Amino acid sequence: MPAKTTMPKKAKTTVYMTEEEEMMLNELFIKRLREKRKTDKSALLCEGIRLLFKKEIGKVPNA
Repeated sequence: MPAKTTMPKKAKTTVYMTEEEEMMLNELFIKRLREKRKTDKSALLCEGIRLLFKKEIGKVPNA
């Protein structure tokens, strides 16, 4: 029997963004779909948060 892998706990949040920011998010999403890089908008936002954290703080936790 394979070992169970634990999924990280996820939080649901509401994001308020301008139409311009929404358009940019959509363009990123479409670009990745065209490149056959399966993703979702939540993953894009999480990636953006990690990149901003790394830029502002330095080291990303658990990376």
